[in-house]
Amino acid sequence: MVFIHCSLLNLNRTLTRSLMASLLALIGILHGCNIVPTFSRQDPSSISEITETDIINYARIVLTIESQRQIAYQKIEDIVDDPPPEIACDRPKSFRKLPNEVQKIAVDFCNNSKTLAKQRGLTASKFNTMTEKAQGDKTLKQQIQNAMVKIQQEK
Repeated sequence: MVFIHCSLLNLNRTLTRSLMASLLALIGILHGCNIVPTFSRQDPSSISEITETDIINYARIVLTIESQRQIAYQKIEDIVDDPPPEIACDRPKSFRKLPNEVQKIAVDFCNNSKTLAKQRGLTASKFNTMTEKAQGDKTLKQQIQNAMVKIQQEK
């Protein structure tokens, strides 16, 4: 029984580490990808308090976007021989040198990400604010990671 318990702890640690690594990678991607152009720092509504509901919605969005990103990346990788180039949703010029099929996949991914955020109740400004804050705020990053783990465990 102790062996099973230890194995479950190791599995939980592995899952948590995997989710944290995915979160950090995705936050980095989204920071460069900003679903919409960067918000104005003078916009007072973008600096509003981040609620528990916002954190849960953000975590759900990040998990969904990450799975969609992996699918899009695989499709692009199947089309181009080399590793896919950097594609940034807020820099349409980064799409220009890509084959038409790849451009369509990238544009679809960016549009779907933006739509998903809106459907989950976060404005693009709020989403971008949370992404930026999570990079420098260890407490917020931990809250997001905890929410992601909880969501994954519910599945």
